[in-house]
Amino acid sequence: IISTDMRHLTFAGGTNMSEMPEKCSCCGHNLDRFIQPVILSILAETPRTGYAVIKKIPAYVTFRDTAPDPTGVYRYLKIMEGRGLIGRIAADAEGKTEQYALTEEGRACLEKWRETLVDYAGRIRSLADELAVGL
Repeated sequence: IISTDMRHLTFAGGTNMSEMPEKCSCCGHNLDRFIQPVILSILAETPRTGYAVIKKIPAYVTFRDTAPDPTGVYRYLKIMEGRGLIGRIAADAEGKTEQYALTEEGRACLEKWRETLVDYAGRIRSLADELAVGL
């Protein structure tokens, strides 16, 4: 790297950061958005419909205010329900609207996710420090 100003980051050979592909992982794209812990966290607040979960997801930093794919979210809700992490409950007396609720297994999974992400954050900080040595 010749220049470290991120707006004008230039690599050896003359490649400028502005010339990098827009969806490059080095720019934060294609990184795991951690949909499972996000959904678990949303449902830890209160039971919600699938639609309400989808509407809440963009508030999380890993989504950077982008809307998630609704089909993918519903698919993931089904997988999580199959694993016993969430369950369905009737939201009204007639049972017309179902909501998803966190189970005890889901609450334990959310806590494990939190612990794992705290560990990852420390490792990522250390890796960033190690990478900076060569800059």
